Amino acid sequence: MANPEIQTLRARCQVGEAEAQFELACRYADGDGVPRSESSAYRWFRRAADGGQIEAMASVGRSHHHGLGAPKDHALAREWYERALAAGSDEVHLDLGELLAESDLLPRDVPRALALLQEGFERHADEECAGLLAEIHEDQLHDDPGAVRWLSVAAEAGHAPSMVQLGFRHRFGDGVPYSHRSMLHWYNLAADQDDPVALGNLAVCYANGEGVPVDLERAFQLRTRAAGLGHGPSERWLAFALVDGLGVEPDPSEGRRRLEALAADDPEVAHDLGIRLVEGLGFAKDVPAGLGWLERSAAAAYAPACTYLGVLAWYGDVVPLDYGVALAWYRQAAELGDSYASANLGFALMEGEHVPRDEEGGVELVVEAARAGNARAASWVADRLLEGSGGFEQDPAAARDVLAGCVAAEEDGDVLFRLAELVRDGIGGEPDLARAMELFQRAGFNGRDVRVELGQLRRANLAGQDPESVAED
Repeated sequence: MANPEIQTLRARCQVGEAEAQFELACRYADGDGVPRSESSAYRWFRRAADGGQIEAMASVGRSHHHGLGAPKDHALAREWYERALAAGSDEVHLDLGELLAESDLLPRDVPRALALLQEGFERHADEECAGLLAEIHEDQLHDDPGAVRWLSVAAEAGHAPSMVQLGFRHRFGDGVPYSHRSMLHWYNLAADQDDPVALGNLAVCYANGEGVPVDLERAFQLRTRAAGLGHGPSERWLAFALVDGLGVEPDPSEGRRRLEALAADDPEVAHDLGIRLVEGLGFAKDVPAGLGWLERSAAAAYAPACTYLGVLAWYGDVVPLDYGVALAWYRQAAELGDSYASANLGFALMEGEHVPRDEEGGVELVVEAARAGNARAASWVADRLLEGSGGFEQDPAAARDVLAGCVAAEEDGDVLFRLAELVRDGIGGEPDLARAMELFQRAGFNGRDVRVELGQLRRANLAGQDPESVAED
């Protein structure tokens, strides 16, 4: 039986009432009383916009901006956004600002985008405008102070993604004071809004003991909430937690079932599952199944899987030893951008190990791997820079920069520890005991025993001790 309310609305639309046309379009967009249909929504939005309905003009722009029921066409989207703005729309600043700042299909106009977004925030405290302003300042203007300023504005206005970013910055002292308390404050506020990334980040804190006592059950609960909101990393974490019994009774069978379902479409999970099956980590060893998942991941151009297959062939543990096959895998992974493969290949070339020696080419690959964040390569390069050996001029500041770049890409405990020592002792830069304390703590979160170093720093801070004597305590 036809819905009388919809029948009445349609009758009003047929006589050209723009407000009715806009309402019917919204109903099609939401599936409210009519079948959900983006194309039908667009058709009625367009009729209402042609009739002068301002919100419909903005909606037509969004349809072309995002390809919702209409061809994606950024030029048309801009035209309709501009018409809506000129007609007095107070809701289009974010859309037009985003388009002008980020579109690759029309000339960008970042200054106008900034002005529109700021106006949008000032007019109706739109936290999304403030969040996008922070993003533009960071990614396009490379203005870190500006990015932090707008992140703070957006977070205070209630923008959950900005809360997460601000918490993340406090975790590392990136443009804001290093503070676990502030990190947890912003993560918790965003988690209260059911932001899945915030929930996942809080779970990391509870799993590692960052700013809170280690509580794996709490981490599991938070990951469960995040996964329920579609957070892919948490879905993977939960599956591995079931295998290992992290915060829950171990259930390797259910964990493997979940992992295999995820691995079918995710080469990263296929890689991780393959390694565990090959090495018997959490499961009984199943080398054929593990190799199958690794090869499937490599076929999807997942570089770490290529590297791991190369390692297996290099050492001949579970596959026939074949240096040619190993090197081919390393080269394929290096071409895909894997720093581990570049490092493995570089060290082999430098040493002439099962490959014609090419010291210059090997060093070039190792330096490239260090810049990309490979821990082994970064440590090797830093050693040469500190010693002034192996063709490197002595440059402690550059050594410190190499290690800092590595930990920005990957939190390796050994590299964090080494960088903390340099920062503590003032090698390659001014000593900074607070920063050294932070780096030692992060090294501890990543598997290094740092009790002695942290104890020395705490005693030095209490006694006002000269930093240069801390290591000799």
